[in-house]
Amino acid sequence: MKITSSGGSSTAKIIYDAVSGQLFYNQNGSAAGFGSGGLFATLTGAPTLSASDFVVQA
Repeated sequence: MKITSSGGSSTAKIIYDAVSGQLFYNQNGSAAGFGSGGLFATLTGAPTLSASDFVVQA
């Protein structure tokens, strides 16, 4: 997980924009853009989040 406002260039799988509260899934890793991923949630009020707030299950 990464907290940034430039998620399209991140290698993290889950990207959180702490200004807008938007959560993105980055399907393609380090390639430009999000691949087949993208915005999957917008959290009202842009709460403070960290990696420990997520559980990724395969």
